[in-house]
Amino acid sequence: MSRNLVDLDYRLIGEGQFDASFHCTPINGLDLGRIKASPHVAQRSTAGISRADSSVLVFNFVLSGSLVAEQDGRSAQLKLGDGALCDATRPYKLSSHEAFEIACIRIPREQCVGRIPHLNRLSACNLSERSELAPMVFGYLSHLIDRAPNLTSQAAGLKISQNFKDLLLALLAELAESSAPSLTEYRTLALMRIKETVERNVHDPDLTPATIAAELKLSPRYINQLLEAEGTSLSRYIWSRRLDRCAEQLKDPALRARSVSQIAMDNGFNDLSHFSKAFRIKFGVAPRDYRNCLAMLS
Repeated sequence: MSRNLVDLDYRLIGEGQFDASFHCTPINGLDLGRIKASPHVAQRSTAGISRADSSVLVFNFVLSGSLVAEQDGRSAQLKLGDGALCDATRPYKLSSHEAFEIACIRIPREQCVGRIPHLNRLSACNLSERSELAPMVFGYLSHLIDRAPNLTSQAAGLKISQNFKDLLLALLAELAESSAPSLTEYRTLALMRIKETVERNVHDPDLTPATIAAELKLSPRYINQLLEAEGTSLSRYIWSRRLDRCAEQLKDPALRARSVSQIAMDNGFNDLSHFSKAFRIKFGVAPRDYRNCLAMLS
């Protein structure tokens, strides 16, 4: 799955035997997968994004059983014929409490960005409930999933993949047209993207407000205006998240063998004196004393 679709973390549901199969067929830039499995949870975590930062969109359509897709605070209950989109640049979760079979389609995110407005609003929505094109996509996919492994003609594969991608993009465009956010929602979505970008890159010592602004194509002034409502700025927010992560790791008994300086550097600090001073200001004690006090209490 990690090699052919997206890097996910897995957790079983129940104590029964786990059975699963996965098949993937690439067709001219379109990765088509088929998964059949026992009940489990598959999660795109922050750690998974750090391991493999895949800038792809993943569509999951239910062929049998049921599936729950969750992302960005939304949840879609999917049954036979239903589908949902998940964006692999942000955390998401897929789960099922029964045996299921799904078809997965992975396409590069850049093929949609700029062509589909409000893309962040379309994740974890039941496509069948909101689009008249969804049944057409599922019908096309149901035939394609069976016949794709036998395609031998490159010209035919190119035509089929392009037709299917055009159909997917038309579906997304239809959804986007009915999902235009209000000004308040725009600001909420922008703030969410800012925080997700910080979380994903907070370990990088070269992370700065300028690099975040460039990645998100937002001005530093606008970003700081959004964060001002929470009583902070982007620079202070980055430092605060680094300090919080250091504090979490200093509390972790499994990381006792890791030095304070190593934890600081792993979380983006490259000046240990500044780290110690900032940690003391936020938590009231030096990092080493913070760790030792918690160890004594436990």
